[in-house]
Amino acid sequence: MNQFEFDILLKKYLAGEHSPAEEKFVQEYLDNNPFDESPVFEFEKEKIGNRIRKQLNKSTGNERFLIPFSSWLKGMAASLILVAGCWFGFQYVSKKEISEIQTIENEGVIEIKNTSNSPQRIPLEDGSIVILQKKSSLSYPEHFGETKRLVYLHGEAFFQIKKNPAKPFIVSTENLVTQVLGTSFTVKSYDEARSIEVQVATGRVSVYEVAEKASTSSNGVILTRNQKIVFDKKSKKMELAIVSNPILNQTAIPADRGFSFLETPVKDAFLMLEKAYGIDIVIENDAVESCLFTGDLTDLTLFEQLDLICKSVNATYERRGTTLFVRGEGCPK
Repeated sequence: MNQFEFDILLKKYLAGEHSPAEEKFVQEYLDNNPFDESPVFEFEKEKIGNRIRKQLNKSTGNERFLIPFSSWLKGMAASLILVAGCWFGFQYVSKKEISEIQTIENEGVIEIKNTSNSPQRIPLEDGSIVILQKKSSLSYPEHFGETKRLVYLHGEAFFQIKKNPAKPFIVSTENLVTQVLGTSFTVKSYDEARSIEVQVATGRVSVYEVAEKASTSSNGVILTRNQKIVFDKKSKKMELAIVSNPILNQTAIPADRGFSFLETPVKDAFLMLEKAYGIDIVIENDAVESCLFTGDLTDLTLFEQLDLICKSVNATYERRGTTLFVRGEGCPK
C-alpha cells in the first residue's frame, strides 16, 4: 500500500467508514510501526482524538472505553493522532487553508473545492498534476478505472497529464468533454460564464460535446499546442483560435543565435516562428516572401515578433481560426 492509499484508508477509519479488514490492517500497521513523539497540529488534535475515541467505542461495542484510555489505547490513539496530524500537515499548510480547501469523500469519490484566493496544486494517484484555480472544484474517484481516468471540473484548472496510452485522461464539464493520453492543457468552465474554453500547452487533445460519443462525435475537434477552442453554451458552436499567449518550444530555436536575424528572407523567419510555436503562418502574396529582415526578436512574445517583422516589410497579419495570414505590398524601397 502506497502513501496515497494509506491516506485514504486513514480518513475512512477516522470517519467510521472502514471494513473489518481495513480496521484490522490499521491496527496491525500501528502495532508494527510505532511512532516517536513529535508535535501535532493543536487545532486538529482534539478533534481527531474525539474521532478515535468514538471509533474505538463503536468497533468494540463496549461503553467502558468512554472512560480514560488504558496505556495501550493511549499509545494507539497517539499514533493515530500523529499519523492524522502529519496527513493534515501535508494536505493543509495552515489553519487558513483548512477552511479554504474543502475535501469531501462520498462513496469512493473525492471532491476538492478551492475557496481560497490562490491556485492549489492537486497530485493525482497516476502521477498527473492539477492546478485548481480559485472558485473551482474537481471531483475524481479514489482509484481510476482500468480503461480511463475520468475527472469532473467546475471552474478552471490546468492539467499536466501523465502519459498512459492504455488509459486516456478525460475531463468532463457541464457541456464539453476533453480527452487526452498525455499532455498539458487548461479548461475554463464556470457555471456563470457564457462559454467554455480549452487551451492546449503541449500535445494533442480531443474536445467534444457531452452528449456526443468520443468515437462518433460530429462536433468534436482536435487541438494541438497553442490552440484553443471556445464553446458557446447557448448556440452550441465551437470556435477555434490561437491562445492569447502562445508558449515557445525552446528546442526549436537554434542554440547559436536564437531569434536573431541578419538579412534573412521573411519566409524563413516565419518558418522559424512556425516551428517554435506550432502555429501555421501563411504568406498570401509573393511580394512579401522575398523581403529581407534584420533584427533580434529574442524575449518577445509571438505577436510582438510578428508586429516587428510585418512593420519592417510593409505587411500586416490576421488571425483566422488557428492560422496566421500575412499580406503586404512588398519590400520598402
